[in-house]
Amino acid sequence: MKLESELKLQAYLDGELSPRQARKVSAWLAQDQEAQQLFAELKNTKTALAGCDLDVRLPEGPEFYWSKIQRAIESAAMPQPRPADHWLAVWRRLLAPLAGIALIAFLTVYSFRMYDGLEDSSRGPAVVENLSEHTGAYSFRSQSGNMFVVWVYDRSDEGNSEAEPDDEQVNQ
Repeated sequence: MKLESELKLQAYLDGELSPRQARKVSAWLAQDQEAQQLFAELKNTKTALAGCDLDVRLPEGPEFYWSKIQRAIESAAMPQPRPADHWLAVWRRLLAPLAGIALIAFLTVYSFRMYDGLEDSSRGPAVVENLSEHTGAYSFRSQSGNMFVVWVYDRSDEGNSEAEPDDEQVNQ
């Protein structure tokens, strides 16, 4: 059965048809078995639901209640005016991605420089800084043995020939 025919039966049951249309639907019901079954089902549903209607009282008058609903619909339908962007917000929106890119670039450059610094320290001479006046230091680096040795000595013993190595010993 078509939806239009089902809606006509519902309108006939609710008494919403003109007398002429009601006579046509009544004649159709007398001839069609499927229409009779649907009409009986609609009638049973209507009687079952008749006692379930709640009597709801509005806190305000109906005009005020419906005008509130109408205002809410109209305000939701209207586009909300967008506040003018503050110049700081515009700059923040532009600079936030740039700051992220700058951070990534800095970390990349720093990691390459740190890596290059490690390679350079293994190639060039090492600098040993002595911060004490009372001690001295000699350093030795062996590239083939991958070794670096620092000999720290007491400067108060510099006068003794045993404490300080000879120039011949250092050059060997």
